[in-house]
Amino acid sequence: MPAATEIQKQSIEEFISGWKSWNPSTFLDTLSSDCTQTALPFNSGKPTRSRAELEQLFPILMSTLSKFELTIHNVVHEPTKSQAALYSMAEADTPFGPYKNEQAVFLWLNEEGKVSKIEEMFDSAFMNEFLPKLQQYMAQKSQEQT
Repeated sequence: MPAATEIQKQSIEEFISGWKSWNPSTFLDTLSSDCTQTALPFNSGKPTRSRAELEQLFPILMSTLSKFELTIHNVVHEPTKSQAALYSMAEADTPFGPYKNEQAVFLWLNEEGKVSKIEEMFDSAFMNEFLPKLQQYMAQKSQEQT
């Protein structure tokens, strides 16, 4: 049975607030213990990430992007299905240039109102340029630590 509409609304607001805070623990607290995240489109072949993988990824990502600013343009909530869709623009600074990404985020909420599934459609034009730089930066940081 879905969580009450008001609980779902509060959970969506907490998810957005956690995301805007750009703090790993505040953001991760909004997710269920079995939450998964999938980058869209499905034909990109990117594997779905588990909660454990998100716990490793977000502290690294959040420490790499500074002066993070999130603007939510639209929120559509379907309480009978425990789902929401968000359209956003995120901007930040990175050690290798500016980050400016538009994305659509689709959320599923569990019976307690926690986010149990995330699907994200990123601006492919931006991400095709940004991801190689991010991967190179992270590989370099990893080598420096060894």
